[in-house]
Amino acid sequence: MILQALNGYYERMAENPDSGMPPFGTSIESISFALVLDVNGVLQNVEDLREIENGKARARKLPVPAAVTRTSGVKSNFLWDKSSYVLGADAEGATEKNQERFAAFQDFLQHVGAEIDDPGFSAVVKFLRDWDRGRAEDVIGQFAPWEEVCNANLVFRLDGVPGFIHNRPPVQKAWARFNRDKESAALVQCLISGAKDAPLAPVHTPIKGVRGGQTSGGYIVSFNKPAFVSYAQDKASVSEDSAFAYTTALNGLLAGKSRRKVHIGDTTLVFWAQRASPAEEFLADLIEPSDAAVDTAGVEDDPHTAGKISSLLHAIRDGRRAADILPDLDESVQFYLLALAPNAARLSIRFWETNSLGSFLERIGRHFQQLDMVRQFDNEPEFPPLWRLLCQIAPLGKNENIPAVLAGAMAKAMLTGCRYPQNLLAAVLGRIRAEHVVTYFRAALLKAFLMRNHQMEVPVSLDIQKKDLPYLLGRLFAVLEKAQEEAVPGSNATIKDRYLASASATPGQVFHLLLKNAANHVSKLRKDPEKKGRAHHLEILTQDIMAEISAFPRTLPATEQGQFMIGYYHQRKDFFTKKNQEG
Repeated sequence: MILQALNGYYERMAENPDSGMPPFGTSIESISFALVLDVNGVLQNVEDLREIENGKARARKLPVPAAVTRTSGVKSNFLWDKSSYVLGADAEGATEKNQERFAAFQDFLQHVGAEIDDPGFSAVVKFLRDWDRGRAEDVIGQFAPWEEVCNANLVFRLDGVPGFIHNRPPVQKAWARFNRDKESAALVQCLISGAKDAPLAPVHTPIKGVRGGQTSGGYIVSFNKPAFVSYAQDKASVSEDSAFAYTTALNGLLAGKSRRKVHIGDTTLVFWAQRASPAEEFLADLIEPSDAAVDTAGVEDDPHTAGKISSLLHAIRDGRRAADILPDLDESVQFYLLALAPNAARLSIRFWETNSLGSFLERIGRHFQQLDMVRQFDNEPEFPPLWRLLCQIAPLGKNENIPAVLAGAMAKAMLTGCRYPQNLLAAVLGRIRAEHVVTYFRAALLKAFLMRNHQMEVPVSLDIQKKDLPYLLGRLFAVLEKAQEEAVPGSNATIKDRYLASASATPGQVFHLLLKNAANHVSKLRKDPEKKGRAHHLEILTQDIMAEISAFPRTLPATEQGQFMIGYYHQRKDFFTKKNQEG
């Protein structure tokens, strides 16, 4: 199903000449330099093809004759490759291994282009025939820094003629003829297209662009041992055309500037539609909204503006249809979600989901609805992206410390509507106990977990009518901490630093001590004429909460500890809000 959907995406994109999807026999590769030759094969220049992105020079993505798959041994590409193949030398110099690669490059060139009559191709042949590998660094260094060229991919250009030599018509015809006539291992019925007597793809192109994966790429379909024989099939029965189509489509989705991918922890998520849909351009902003996307609420000029994304996020969170914001949006179009994670030389499928666009938007809206929480500070995102939420449960708040499995499970829960991972609650409570801080993000995670996994009703902000015992205990702890802060301003440590974890887990053993100390704090405030009113207010607030508590339980289970933290956060936020209003 995954390969069929990717094959369908390739066919859809290939029908659009502006999509940039390469035809069969080509691939999009990162090319850094072009060797500029005259008609006699003499090197005239080394042209830098790199593009400046964020102040760094990055290789340009160019369509070239399809790359070979190098699982082992020496295999050359046609009219492009690394300097070790094209020049016979790299950072290690003109070694014997590079001599073997250089010879392979020449042999393959002669094999494919034996009948090519083209001045550009002839220039390349002459250049390789006369090239001195031992002087590669000196000759190339005259035009470009050798240390930048020696590990880069190179192509050829004829001096004074636009375009690259591999794009010249006689060369392309010869390459197409080579791909059509080359011998295949066997003829099979393709498992993807169903075509009979199709040439079997012996090795599939590696998939690049998955976060944390090998730079040379990984495989989602691989086979290289007799143990993989099944039902008399010694290979996955995928034709060359279909293997090229699905790998090209997936590599295109994972390309650097693709708007159809999202990184969450070590999980790379790609998505695409069965047919053309404007949602393909903005779905990534709904899954992982940026701060800018919600700071311009109310702007509705263009479907691709941050204002439109903000309007869409508010609409789906409030349970309204996205079509109310974008009338031309077809919510019935089928969408595919594929989550990949690195696994040595292979790729793991974290999850695969297919459904209508409307269903995905409804699930994303439900996720943000359950996360909805009063913000501690105005500069915090109203729609927190998953990576920021996950950093809140990672040691030191670092992205690299996010538990890999938890990140994938969170993304799956958001997009498939299943329950949040069971260890999420323990992870959030663990970080609160370690750091003694209940942040906006942690409170939002606790609220979403309790609502979805335990069907609890959790308010967005302080609810003084809520009588749940854990919620009341959290509020009471916040009031006692406030009394201490005002009685002993500037204290290095408050009861939060010493008792927050134990008060939430074993309130029966802690609150009697805290109430006794709070009486002393209130008494001290009452003696100060300027704080006498605050002492009265905190005393009344304590009595109101205590009136709803019949007894302090000896222990609280994890779910009730989550309610405790939410009550604490709400009451603290309420104190902060009232202080602003009074000021």
